[in-house]
Amino acid sequence: MPIMNRLSSTTEVMDALGGTSAVAKLTGRKVSAASNWHSFAAFPANTFLVMQAALGAKGLEAPASLWGMVECAADLESAS
Repeated sequence: MPIMNRLSSTTEVMDALGGTSAVAKLTGRKVSAASNWHSFAAFPANTFLVMQAALGAKGLEAPASLWGMVECAADLESAS
């Protein structure tokens, strides 16, 4: 399995996915709404699956906590 790059902020995730407009299109949101996510600690939880899939397709990953979710202990240990 290839080594995945782990992103750690909403801005890193959005940049990796092509920027604000691309993320808005991916999630079905308005650009103005997606633009606000740069300053948020977490994305809306209902964007988790689509954004995780898009990151995975690029060989990237981000912690579930960026969507306000609690990560299981095994995930936290592997991130260290």
